[in-house]
Amino acid sequence: MWDALPKIESFAEDEGFPERTLAASLASKALYFLEEYDDALRLALEAGPRFDINTNSKYVQTMVNKCIDTYTKKRCEMFDKKEENVVVDPRMESIVNRKF
Repeated sequence: MWDALPKIESFAEDEGFPERTLAASLASKALYFLEEYDDALRLALEAGPRFDINTNSKYVQTMVNKCIDTYTKKRCEMFDKKEENVVVDPRMESIVNRKF
């Protein structure tokens, strides 16, 4: 199964693939179980509506917490001007706004 993960990720990144959000959701969950939370979050954001932040599961809780932590870190970097060209993903900001 794990040797198929790069193929599933490539489907998630292929804008022409008709089930792109499904591939992103599946890859995100697989990476979550591998404890690759940064990549799991990136793909959860790509999953769009298939990533339902209102679902009560350990996976969703972990991804939302990771999203909030990453968002907070990036906003602090922007505020403190520690890093040039820091960009906050608007999908991340949307999740933070919906949770608070």
